[in-house]
Amino acid sequence: MNHVCVCAELNETPREVYTSATSTAMRCMVLLPPVGNKAPTPIQLNVYGKSAERFARLNKKAQVIVYGAKLRYDLESRTHSLHGGIIHVVNDEFPIINDVILAGRCVKDIDREDARAFKTTASGLMICNQTLSVSTGRNQADLFNFYAINTHEDKLNNAELLVNFTRKGVGLTIKGRLVTDAWTDQTTNEKRIQTKIQLVNMTLAPKGNVSDQPKEIKAQTTVSTSDNVSTLWGGRTLEESSDPWNQASGGGLPELPGQYGSAPDLEEIPF
Repeated sequence: MNHVCVCAELNETPREVYTSATSTAMRCMVLLPPVGNKAPTPIQLNVYGKSAERFARLNKKAQVIVYGAKLRYDLESRTHSLHGGIIHVVNDEFPIINDVILAGRCVKDIDREDARAFKTTASGLMICNQTLSVSTGRNQADLFNFYAINTHEDKLNNAELLVNFTRKGVGLTIKGRLVTDAWTDQTTNEKRIQTKIQLVNMTLAPKGNVSDQPKEIKAQTTVSTSDNVSTLWGGRTLEESSDPWNQASGGGLPELPGQYGSAPDLEEIPF
């Protein structure tokens, strides 16, 4: 699973780009509102199909909600991008949404002795980093770095759960949000940013047991049937996916440079 719903502000006017010899997309950089004391998150948005036609009419500074996009990560440039989804214009009164849902497999064990993977700060914060491999189709996968941070008093201790229950190859579904750290490099005096996924909650894949026999599922309620169908939402129908990669390649996503096979063995995972 790879599902993103975010609010964003256009940082430029959308422009048309060729994605293949026969198809195009509308592309522009957008800014996601900051989370807490973090910086705004710059990210590239690629829109296809009917949504692209509406997206092309927008101008810089337009505020939108992007629903049902897919998140990609380019290991070579270490940048995230959004692809597809439904775009709708909103205003300042619309609540800020930043939801990322990913399902895949963990690519490493957590080493408690490695400060890059797990640490406890003097102020009592517990921080854990993990990496998720998410299939993009055609036997390829994207790697997404995410982290959990909490105190010992928090009711939901995600960092400790990651340390205790995630291992290389373990299936995991996470819900998080895109956040960006900004700082000035003390050596070069250049401004630097890093975008990661901050974990909100997670679900481990169930453990299989070959001895268990499937149980019969019995209906709990009875649903009445009727030939009288009412017209809902003024007769409008659900908009089809505007992501051509879903339809053309069975769920595959466009190729990005620097791709690795699914769940590769890496000596060092960048955090």
